Formats: sequence, structure tokens, C-alpha cells
Amino acid sequence: MRLREHPKIQWPPRWGESTPKAEDGILRDVDLIEPMKVLISNEIGGKIYFAEIDCFNTAFASRLHDKMKPIVGRPIREVGELDL
Repeated sequence: MRLREHPKIQWPPRWGESTPKAEDGILRDVDLIEPMKVLISNEIGGKIYFAEIDCFNTAFASRLHDKMKPIVGRPIREVGELDL
């Protein structure tokens, strides 16, 4: 199942009120900030935006982090395509 189709995960995340489109930009970083929360940063038009992804358990959060780490520097829409 692709991330954007997962029923328990909000994808695309909310980058803030003034961002152009939710899946525009480049994934700049990903961090596991809590056992069930992943923080991602996205560069859009030279500005950096952040979003938190709340996961439903620690194993899923860890797996999501591990799948996202290798695609840092790639378009954010590719994150939504990740097979989980």
C-alpha cells in the first residue's frame, strides 16, 4: 500500500497556510522525533517548511522513517508513492 493511500496516515501533510501545493517541493530531511511521530522538512521555492506525521504505532513510525531517509533530496510526491 502506498503512503498516500494509507487509511491511518494523513498524506499529504499540512506544510502551513501559505504553501503552494501539498506535494510540491523537495524532501530535505526526515527525523523520528517521538516514538510515533516523524518530522519531515520540505523545500518549496527556496523556503523550508516542516510537517509532522503522526503514526499509529512505533514500528510503523520507524519503518516510515527508514523508508524516507534514502529519498531525501527527491521530490516530496515520491514520498507519497512509498510502498509500505
